[in-house]
Amino acid sequence: MEMPLPHGVPTLCAKGTGNLTRPDNVFCSKDFLDYFVSCNAYPERTPGKTDHFPIVMEADLVPPKRVVEERRDWRRTDWKEFGKMLAEELEGIPEAEGYGGAEEVVAAVEALDAVVWRCVGKHVPLSKISPHSKRWWNGELKAQKDAKQKLAQLSFSHRDIPDSPAHEQFRRARNDYSAALKRARDSCWMEYMEEIEE
Repeated sequence: MEMPLPHGVPTLCAKGTGNLTRPDNVFCSKDFLDYFVSCNAYPERTPGKTDHFPIVMEADLVPPKRVVEERRDWRRTDWKEFGKMLAEELEGIPEAEGYGGAEEVVAAVEALDAVVWRCVGKHVPLSKISPHSKRWWNGELKAQKDAKQKLAQLSFSHRDIPDSPAHEQFRRARNDYSAALKRARDSCWMEYMEEIEE
């Protein structure tokens, strides 16, 4: 443990004698010490009815910038066009009767890999990744959520009218949206589990 508060800085003024002492200390780990910009006691800021001085610490805690990796949005892929291009590209790779050695196998795999990635680059769009994105979220859920929100506002504006049909419409929309969310999550989870089993 390290002490960012400089040596000799008093942190208390005894009420009876007026002596300056240092019963209060500030400790931190060695790794965190480099982040401190300043650490000091301020007797002039002492609130009434206390003899301890406030200790003010300033640390530079700017987090490192996160590198956002590019991902492909496989759901928006036109699979018919992808399949056509893949078939055309695969015709350009010569068929092998057999492989003479490891080098030929590696060359064939690299050629196949290059063809697939050319097709991916052409037909699979990049997606904008949000740190809060959910794999199961889709446009249909967004539309349902928006409709539910509008009905919620309508129901709230009719809160003084207990028999208003807006309340029942909102209740149904809320329940439908909740059920759709559960289905989407469960479906995404089952697809993931099936991929693992394969």
